[in-house]
Amino acid sequence: MDMPSYTDEQLSHIWESCLSQLKSAISSLHFNSFITALTLKDFKDDVVYFTLPDPFTLSFIEKNYHDIIRNALILVTKRYLTVQFFEASKYEEQREEKTKFEEESFETHLNKQFTFDSFIIGNNNRMACAAALAISDTPGTAYNPFFIYGQSGLGKTHLMHAIGNQIMANDPSKKVLYVSSETFTTEFIDAITHKKNDIFRNKYRNIDVLLIDDIQFLSKMERTQEEFFYTFNALYEANKQIVISCDTPINKLEVLEDRLRNRFAMGLIADVQAPDYETKVAILNQKASEKDLEVDNEILDYIASYTGENIRELEGVINHLSFALHQGREITMNLAKEALKHIAVNDLHEITAGVIIDDVSRFFNISVEDLMSKKRTKELVFPRQIAMYLCRTLTEMSYPDIGKAFNGKDHTTVMHACEQISKQVETNPDLQRTMDEIKRNIKSEESFH
Repeated sequence: MDMPSYTDEQLSHIWESCLSQLKSAISSLHFNSFITALTLKDFKDDVVYFTLPDPFTLSFIEKNYHDIIRNALILVTKRYLTVQFFEASKYEEQREEKTKFEEESFETHLNKQFTFDSFIIGNNNRMACAAALAISDTPGTAYNPFFIYGQSGLGKTHLMHAIGNQIMANDPSKKVLYVSSETFTTEFIDAITHKKNDIFRNKYRNIDVLLIDDIQFLSKMERTQEEFFYTFNALYEANKQIVISCDTPINKLEVLEDRLRNRFAMGLIADVQAPDYETKVAILNQKASEKDLEVDNEILDYIASYTGENIRELEGVINHLSFALHQGREITMNLAKEALKHIAVNDLHEITAGVIIDDVSRFFNISVEDLMSKKRTKELVFPRQIAMYLCRTLTEMSYPDIGKAFNGKDHTTVMHACEQISKQVETNPDLQRTMDEIKRNIKSEESFH
């Protein structure tokens, strides 16, 4: 819920209650000389504003009694607050300047390229994406907090930025902040070192949406965990949306405080798993399109077969192809192999005509001898044409080379076979699925034993 507006009478009552606590905690000399000089001016967005008569008194209060005053206010109001002090004669001017500076210096740190339109949905992330879309439409009410977990490089950060960008698109007045937990820690340490705690807390508590990445980084930072706990509570109580990502499930964050784990579990938890083969191909198509690259399906298929679970690897291969193209090179299977040699998870075995013939024969349950024979029955011609087509698309073999591999077939026979299969693949989804399965078998490690 939003911070309530207080009348002058209510403000006076709050301050009187605080004074009674302060009087017992502060020496009478300092209480009468400094604390009684404070004037509570306003509450706004969890910030309490005070004025003091002169610069000396202001400096003394900030240095010696800042935390005591703030803690008394928190106890009375039951809200986690921050306080700011101003010289009375400059209150309006300085507060206006400070507010303007904070608003102008606020950065969302959102990557505009990470949107829902550029996010490929697959079986591995469908639930997480559906929840993210719901949050974008009704932040703070649908699922709060939203906890996403999964291994590095599976799209969690993309999804977080997509949430932030969509919320901003729906309502540009929203204050959305994306930050890594490492950055949160660094800023907190800097605030302590340079006595800028109020500025730090104002930044994180006066926003509408907090997207915090890699929360596992806080696992060994006890004081930062405490600060984040209070930040979390302040935002949650004000119905502000919180989205958290982590590389492990909540119950695996053993070093994280129980009270934080309990807070994270209050909303919705969704995992992002490794992409399956089809999703990887879709991601490659998307990345290639973003780079205005035309890449043959066979090459994309090959890349998907030999990369691991990390989506960033897919993007890295596409970047390699794009760079090579700008260097005047042609995007070929050999170029894809070159791009993969440093990151390939599966062994890059050489695909030969013999490997293809063996796998096609096995798939159609016919002997290699029959496939290579001159018999022209329908049961043999079709698999033979598929094998020739795969030799042409998965290797660098020429038509005459393929003909020689098939017991001296004429190169025109090979050309005809490739043209026939190519046309059918474009119009027959069942054949396309068959081809995909055969190619996966060819590229799998088992095919080479």
